[in-house]
Amino acid sequence: GLAIKLLATSKKIGDQYSIMVSPKMIGMSHPLFAVNDVFNAIFVKGNMLGDSMFYGSGAGKLPTASAVAGDIVEAAKVSGNTGHFWTEEKLALADVSTVENKFFVRTTAAAEEVKAVFGDVKVMDDVVADEIGFVTEKMTEAAYKESAAKLNGIISMIRVEG
Repeated sequence: GLAIKLLATSKKIGDQYSIMVSPKMIGMSHPLFAVNDVFNAIFVKGNMLGDSMFYGSGAGKLPTASAVAGDIVEAAKVSGNTGHFWTEEKLALADVSTVENKFFVRTTAAAEEVKAVFGDVKVMDDVVADEIGFVTEKMTEAAYKESAAKLNGIISMIRVEG
């Protein structure tokens, strides 16, 4: 019931911004779940707008050529006046170690060892012989790294959206 998607995420946290590009697991109820093949999407959650998604072709030689040609035509039409209003103010980026995520981890460690290190986790132990998978509660990147350093046998990790 999950799909792995390469997501670029940005979130305002207080007066700082958290930004990250990474593979993430998303559930079937998320609108980005069904985006496949040569399609791309932008999912925006706004305080006034609510949830909104922009979806369309975004990969492959024809959609890419079309986008590049459109950008060239637009640049020629505006000839130096793009109508964009940019500011020189630099954004304050949050330290990635403070960003919170859930993590899906594959390991050869026993479930008891995993729970001793990571605490309350959801364990999946009937998928692949001689390994288990588990999903952590929400924790910071720093806390994940600290806990992962205490557990032998980690095969891989991927972040879980939500």
